[in-house]
Amino acid sequence: MTLFNSLLIKINKEIKSIIGKNGNTRSGKVKKNAITSFIVMILTNLISFLLMPIVLSYLDVTKYGIWLTINSVLAWVFLFDLGLSGGLRTRLAQALAKNEIEDANILINTSYAFLTVIMLILCLLYYLISPFVNWVKIFNAPSNLTNELNMLMMVVVLFFLLRFILQIINGIYTAIQKNSIINIMSLFTQLLSLVSILLFAKWINGSLFWIGFIYSISPLIVLIIGNIIFFNNYTNFKVSLKYIKLSALKRVLNIGIYEFMDQIAFIILMSATNLIIVQVTSPGAVVPYHVTMRIFGIFLTVYTLATNPLIPAFTEAYTIDDFLWIKNVFKKINQLFIICALGVILMIPLSKPIFNFLVKSKVQMSYSLTIIIVSLTLLRMFGAVYTKFLTGCGKVRLIGMSSIISATIYILFIVFFGKKLSFGIHDVLLLQLLLGIITTCIVFMQSKKVLNKQDTGIWSS
Repeated sequence: MTLFNSLLIKINKEIKSIIGKNGNTRSGKVKKNAITSFIVMILTNLISFLLMPIVLSYLDVTKYGIWLTINSVLAWVFLFDLGLSGGLRTRLAQALAKNEIEDANILINTSYAFLTVIMLILCLLYYLISPFVNWVKIFNAPSNLTNELNMLMMVVVLFFLLRFILQIINGIYTAIQKNSIINIMSLFTQLLSLVSILLFAKWINGSLFWIGFIYSISPLIVLIIGNIIFFNNYTNFKVSLKYIKLSALKRVLNIGIYEFMDQIAFIILMSATNLIIVQVTSPGAVVPYHVTMRIFGIFLTVYTLATNPLIPAFTEAYTIDDFLWIKNVFKKINQLFIICALGVILMIPLSKPIFNFLVKSKVQMSYSLTIIIVSLTLLRMFGAVYTKFLTGCGKVRLIGMSSIISATIYILFIVFFGKKLSFGIHDVLLLQLLLGIITTCIVFMQSKKVLNKQDTGIWSS
């Protein structure tokens, strides 16, 4: 534990040094966001880890595995914004860099209006087709859960669709370089879930429905509050029908569509993996995979939170051609990666007792699975900042194309060869790792070309 604490201290120091002690306004914003996010992340993950054994004490492994799969599959809903949130973040950051407040209002209001229309269409479609969907078969669940699953899906889908509109605030906070607020909202979501589960323990014991209800309504409540706070505090941004313009939607989607493709690939690789595991093994098999991912994912979270504030900063720097600042940031970020990677490796011998504590020895940990997940974690950490840099520059076409091709190969290979080759969870993740190496190499090479102003042809978009 002392070693782990020392690593966290080093990571915190590295975050502070990413921008330097006396940086400019852009640097100061990134530094403040990174430090706040780091502290909030520790609290959020502590609560998240506390929730695992608590929820497992109310649900058996099968029900918990079903909920994890439902939660990951429903993340697909957010794909239907066609990458609008990501496109808005980039276009809004560009508008603010040029101090174009009216254009910023047009971008924000048009995005909200578009997502509201999409949400209503999805809501109608779901409630038309839901009577014909066999959720027990999809999640490979016991037949006695039929009624409970049907009730749960009706409520959870509704909450997810409402979040579909409200989550756009995350892109706005990122664009105005207030990433730490997003992480604070995430902390309150976890805290609200924990408190609710403890308060209503008598009613939720053994109930998949009420666990799903609490997990789904908590982020919705926090997002509603987050939206209200934003428009009350930032009076330059207004909600008005006069700011809704279809021309702005086209500008946002021109960038967003390629981020949308990248999101599709990510959701397939992450969420579909849970569904694949359920189908090739059982719902209970999702639990060891999920828990192991969470243990090592804490370092990926640290790295992600430290680098997320850089997206709008990269947009601003690229817009005003400040490549020297960008190169200096990359040097510091590479040092942070080395520290986080060391933490991941040192966590391997400590992971088993942590795993057993979280699941209360209801399932067994696999060291072979751990090694694969460690490799995936390190790969995602390495590629994360380069993806953020290209996203900030608006050069997302190649990212989107390579990611969607990778995800397509992943799904087709498992569908056509998975059963013939008797694929298990290890084989699925190894395929993910191989394809991830290829896409990470592409992102790395494109970033280098952009930094050296050699991004011509396919590398320029």
